[in-house]
Amino acid sequence: MSDFVETVARRAGVDSEQAGAILARHGVRESGVLPRPHQLLIKRLAFTGEKSGKSTGTVNFSWDLEPGLWGVTADNLRGKSSILEIIWWCLRGTGALQADVRNWIHHVRLDAQVDGEAFTVCVDNTSDQPTGTLAVGVQQHVMSFADETEFASVMGAFMMDRLGLEFLRGWRKDTPARSGADSESRDGQVVVTSWPAFSHALLCRNRESDALLGETAGGGTMVSLLQMFVGLPWTTTRRDAKAALDLVQQSLRGQRRRAQQDLTARDSSLKDLEDQLAQARQRAIQVAAAPSLEAAAEAVEQAGARLAGLTSQHADAVQQMHQTRQAQEEIHETLVLDQARLRDLRETAVAQRFFGALKPTCCPRCSTTLDQLPHADLDEMHCRICGSAPAEAPADLSAVDELAATVETLTEARSKAKTAAQQAAKAAAAIEAALAQARTDLTAAQAAMPRESGLRAHLEVARLEGKLAERQAADQHAHRSDGMTAEEQVLETAAREADKRAKDASTALLGTVSEEICRLSVVP
Repeated sequence: MSDFVETVARRAGVDSEQAGAILARHGVRESGVLPRPHQLLIKRLAFTGEKSGKSTGTVNFSWDLEPGLWGVTADNLRGKSSILEIIWWCLRGTGALQADVRNWIHHVRLDAQVDGEAFTVCVDNTSDQPTGTLAVGVQQHVMSFADETEFASVMGAFMMDRLGLEFLRGWRKDTPARSGADSESRDGQVVVTSWPAFSHALLCRNRESDALLGETAGGGTMVSLLQMFVGLPWTTTRRDAKAALDLVQQSLRGQRRRAQQDLTARDSSLKDLEDQLAQARQRAIQVAAAPSLEAAAEAVEQAGARLAGLTSQHADAVQQMHQTRQAQEEIHETLVLDQARLRDLRETAVAQRFFGALKPTCCPRCSTTLDQLPHADLDEMHCRICGSAPAEAPADLSAVDELAATVETLTEARSKAKTAAQQAAKAAAAIEAALAQARTDLTAAQAAMPRESGLRAHLEVARLEGKLAERQAADQHAHRSDGMTAEEQVLETAAREADKRAKDASTALLGTVSEEICRLSVVP
């Protein structure tokens, strides 16, 4: 184990192996060794383009630089910041150039060195997205990009590797806590700082923002980035430990909230569960003393057999009812037809007797005398009005009598068929009522079956006992513990120890940095 882990374990009150495992599990990196310094040198910047809008003209800029401190001056108060922004854009892969300036720039080339290794960034800005290449080293190893996302990715990977920078973890709160709100309501997430954030330390923009470096003020991120740039040890360790601690504490808060919500969602209190457990134990005793399963099964079987028999009888009764109704309908239809035939025969005989006895002297419609009609010359055997042949002899009255007897017989048969149909309907209704009762009896017999065996009753008791124990444990877990867990203690101690060691190392290092700043600020 390293000296750092041993110190953390001792101050946190845990053994070294446990402390090392916790730090490794949360990815807390030891950065106590002073990193090797790196040098980034801009050699040449050139860009061309065409101005548009209010300003017009050709853009053709070239600037060769040698080692040393350079200043950008101009008498028109314009363009100086844009030059720095273009350099920053090439090194970063993404930038904040003014929209009009960016539209003017068509081609950019930046030649630079990292620790003596040359690299060249070429950007073509004539389309919607920047395209270009990054050429590295004497052998000109070329990496291409086709849009701004790829541009940022290529430059980020290259600069992080060449400058020996490590990804920096931090903690970002989702939303500020409301005034007076519980601090536990302030959750957040771990964020990883890579080259786009590191690159802010290369340029003091401060146009409209309150932050001198970076995009936002506060939070300590830019301070940590500057500390990494100047080579302050233990910066990564401190950030890792603090971010891991915030994540663990948020997880514990979430567990407590979920436990509390679980208790709230389930209305049953501990007393309710105890009552349910007592009832379940009582049911287990009752089940053990209940009638046997065989007797209940026999009652169900008998009720089922009776239901099956009544179902068959009901089907026969319904069929008989339909047959009697059909017979009644057939007799009724025959009776109606014979009654009509009998009525026609009787009316025909009466009409023949009545009209055959008439002796008309004129047309019954227009009162014209028979002598003036077209058939006046016909004999007495023809009708002198219409000229028709003599009427046939009247219908045989014996057929009328026979048909009347048939109608009477059919009337009696219809009455009997109606009575039989009504009786069949009553029988079907009675069997249907018995069938409904049989279904009720079967349902009651099935309901009387033991719902739980002795094993089920004991399992229910065991389930409620486990639920009661779980509820008791959840109730304890839902309340915040007064102390910290071993994991929290190790991570908090690691953050404090890394911070202490960083401060101890910062005295000499920051003194060296101050001397270098003074040397650069003095004009020879």
